[in-house]
Amino acid sequence: MAAPKIAKLLADRSWKAKFQGLRSKLGAFSRLFKSKSYASPDDLFFSIEDLPTFGKEYWFLYFCAPPHDTQVILTLGRSVEPFRVNENEVTEPAGAEVEKKGEGAMACAAVCWLYSGKKKVLFDSVAQVEIKRGGLHSISAWNGSERMAATGKYPNFKVMLASKGKTLFKADIFPPKKGLPYEIIHLLKNKFVPRFGAAMINYYFDFKGQADGKPLSGKAYLQKVVAVLPLAPWNWVRIYFESGAVLDFFTGKPLGDKSGLRVASKAYFEANGVQTELSGIKLQTFGDGQRRRWLLTSGDLSLSLQTYSMQPFVMRQKMEFRYDEYLVRVTDFELRLKGKRYNLKAVGAGRGIAEDASGYLF
Repeated sequence: MAAPKIAKLLADRSWKAKFQGLRSKLGAFSRLFKSKSYASPDDLFFSIEDLPTFGKEYWFLYFCAPPHDTQVILTLGRSVEPFRVNENEVTEPAGAEVEKKGEGAMACAAVCWLYSGKKKVLFDSVAQVEIKRGGLHSISAWNGSERMAATGKYPNFKVMLASKGKTLFKADIFPPKKGLPYEIIHLLKNKFVPRFGAAMINYYFDFKGQADGKPLSGKAYLQKVVAVLPLAPWNWVRIYFESGAVLDFFTGKPLGDKSGLRVASKAYFEANGVQTELSGIKLQTFGDGQRRRWLLTSGDLSLSLQTYSMQPFVMRQKMEFRYDEYLVRVTDFELRLKGKRYNLKAVGAGRGIAEDASGYLF
């Protein structure tokens, strides 16, 4: 009885098409992480990827301008599998012909918001996203009267965010005079997890522009990530000081907050373009929502942060993953490093972002 059923299944053209599609997606992993070198940073940032099964990609554009509280965050993302972000269902992946060219239009989850005296959320929706490549590259998103766009070619870009015909934020972006302008990172590219991996481009730039019609200048952090791996809990803190100094901290929490297990922890402090790795740092948090406080400590570091605005993300497929962005100001800072002492008097006022991710998403 089993043989006729198997023969009928093998003869089913729709089954064959699904199998061919799955095989193509599995093969896309090899094209994405084994053969693609991303010769220039723009090759990764301005691109729609041919995503394999479990594939995801997202863009993150972040602007901070201490001593001002004003900050701007633009986030776009998509997944091969349908998923929900907040109340928005994203079910329209880019077509294969679009992905292979690296440009075209697609549906993405979009959350774009800024704080300028008060919080303004311009996108929290499914947006149409389009990428164009040529003399000047561009990535743009729109939903009704809300629009965002990033255009240019390394090393100079322009970014704008508008609603109902009014430009709420615009910026000219360029490399800093000191420090690393960008880095391309490949993660988990090894024989032990041959079907999992990630690649990212991080631009570390300066910017000048306007927010709510007022002049603003500071630091820009532009990131594109393409990944074939589950999302698991993490914390990330990035602080900019008025002098241009930066403190960055990341730690993975694969078993969540209640477990003491931390992986891939890394931190550094950068001053005058010189980056120094920090070790032994622990993160503690107190309170919830906009009352949340953050404390980074080690034998040589004490950094206290106060939340003044936040934006939640809840992502759902078969599981739930929560990702919250907190805008923070530095209330106290002391660091001993190579015989020098740094405090707020030395580096100036600090502002930044703290991310808290929990749950899992495959």
